[in-house]
Amino acid sequence: MPECFKYGTPASPALETALQIALHYFERAGEIDDYAGIRQFLADTIDLMMKQGQYNKLVLANRAISVYEKHRSERTIELTLVS
Repeated sequence: MPECFKYGTPASPALETALQIALHYFERAGEIDDYAGIRQFLADTIDLMMKQGQYNKLVLANRAISVYEKHRSERTIELTLVS
């Protein structure tokens, strides 16, 4: 979990903007079933990318969206196999 969310301190502007872009995408697509869960997943993903040196807000948002969609797809396949 990014430090900014653990202690309530403000997040970096790049993280916040990228997070809002990604969340807006999922809100518009009607794909948010667990807002807190998806927000945390996206924030963690963006935070990791920023630690790796990526600071372009659009790149951060687009990559976080792709990572979450892949994660969700894999989770759906896994649940289907269990059923």
